[in-house]
Amino acid sequence: MTTGMTLSKARRALESGGCFAKAAMPEEIAQSWDRCRKSGLDPRAAPEDAVVSHHELTTRRQGRAQLLRIVRPELELLSSQIAGTNFMCAFADETGVVLDAIMDSEFTASACARSVRPGSVWREDLRGTNALGLALHRGRTSIVTGPEHFFACHAAVSCVSAPIFASDGSIAGLLDASSEVSERQVHTAALVNLAATNIENRLFVEAHRGEILLQFHPRAEYLPTQSVGMIALDPEGRITGANRASARLLSGAGFATARHFDDLFRGGFHPQVRRLAQGETLRLSEWMNAGFFARLHPAAPPERAAAPLCAPGAPARVAAPLPRRLIWDDEMVRDALRVAGKAAALGQPICIRGAPGSGKTAFAEAVHGQVQPGAPLISIDCRRLAEAETLGAVLHPAVTSGGGTLVLENVAALSDPAAQHLGAWRADLRQGGRDRAWCVLATESGGPWAGRLVARAGMKMLAVSLPELAARTDFAKIARAMLADLSPEHKLSTRALKVLSAIDRPDNLADLQHHLRVLVATFPAGVMRDSHIAQIFPTGTRAARACPKCEPTPIRRQRCLEIRRMFRECQCNTALTARRLGVSRNTVYAHLKD
Repeated sequence: MTTGMTLSKARRALESGGCFAKAAMPEEIAQSWDRCRKSGLDPRAAPEDAVVSHHELTTRRQGRAQLLRIVRPELELLSSQIAGTNFMCAFADETGVVLDAIMDSEFTASACARSVRPGSVWREDLRGTNALGLALHRGRTSIVTGPEHFFACHAAVSCVSAPIFASDGSIAGLLDASSEVSERQVHTAALVNLAATNIENRLFVEAHRGEILLQFHPRAEYLPTQSVGMIALDPEGRITGANRASARLLSGAGFATARHFDDLFRGGFHPQVRRLAQGETLRLSEWMNAGFFARLHPAAPPERAAAPLCAPGAPARVAAPLPRRLIWDDEMVRDALRVAGKAAALGQPICIRGAPGSGKTAFAEAVHGQVQPGAPLISIDCRRLAEAETLGAVLHPAVTSGGGTLVLENVAALSDPAAQHLGAWRADLRQGGRDRAWCVLATESGGPWAGRLVARAGMKMLAVSLPELAARTDFAKIARAMLADLSPEHKLSTRALKVLSAIDRPDNLADLQHHLRVLVATFPAGVMRDSHIAQIFPTGTRAARACPKCEPTPIRRQRCLEIRRMFRECQCNTALTARRLGVSRNTVYAHLKD
């Protein structure tokens, strides 16, 4: 920023049409003033009020719906972080058209608020020197303070704008923060840059969903932060994309010409990704011997499994190791996983017991990831085995294969003939000395263990039990991980997690996933509160309760419960609830306060 006296002289020269002292000003501001002059703009006149039509604004928003879902929570967070009052935050698309804006009441009353509104265009050739237009032209964060604006009518406002880059390197949009207080712009710039980086990383993950996402940083404690480098890889290790931090961290390692994981890091792609797929944080070395801590992004899939071994049409599926985000932070679950992993590594068949939806299949896949990483996982639902020959068609070709994991889901439904086929398959493996090449796991939901059936198959199974979701101590981590997979734009507050954990769930994890899907579909992106949970799922401690004022009086209690029921039926739409009941919105609000 320029000093006040230097800037005043420069403005007088600009407005009189003379030459201003470019060397005494920031270079980017001087160059922008020159471009504005060449575009025929007059600094003493009013800028053109360039605004797209309502139809075009709607079309632009619809075409960027996914981007806006990612941007909106960051815009809300940025507005809450900017200190003081009299400010606004806005998001513009890659052409400089404002698509969304948040401003406080004081800024709303200003003349600038009437210009910076959704649909307004802030290109430099139309609006003169401004932070949004300058950032769009330069492709980097720009600050324009007060009189540095080309048009004199903008001299009361100071702005910071940062571009948001898509995974292909193009500008996807811009964030802007404007205020009539110029002293805090350096602090604001740091917050705007952080928000832009958050959005960029989210866009990168979305653009490469389904690929292997490698996160790396020289310091392990920085891996969860937004300064982490991210590289997207296909199953063969070819680089399909990288975020901007990657280029900065690997600037001396031939990053610009690298096409494969092995062009950047030592140790080989396949051995490293197998370890990363188990949740490890590795120490990677690039070819210039710089060291990085690395892990897979939580949403990234591990290496794909081999081709199916079962015959077409057989009731089996082949899964990749660890195909979902797994949380095993409960002490009982961790202990069961440790015992099952050690036993399976010794060739001991395992029976995983637990209530419906307690995570038995995911647990089996975690054991597979420990014992047989990279090998096929064949999962068979015993309830779908109509004939024993079907099981034989799946099992016998596996005798000559390289090994893997067989998961028998709902083993209690295994028929006697199918159990005999299972026994013959194990016998064939033992004869060939390959019984430890295959990990055999079974799952069972409640009831007596099917020991009689597995005894006929000639297998003695070690049983491990999984607790129900209500008994697990890692509920909060599970709920947050599930929600992140469903919608990264939604978050749960601490109190919301407490209310959510109190809901009765007969089907455990399956019910939790259903509840989270309902919440994501019902509420806009952002932080979901305990009141949101209670509105949709009025079970547990809050079931059938009226507001505190109405609860003691039967007639008022009944009316209050009816309003709350209609509110849930109207998907928490206050205006619709009021119309259906024929009451005012204030009446509806009054019964929802608690």
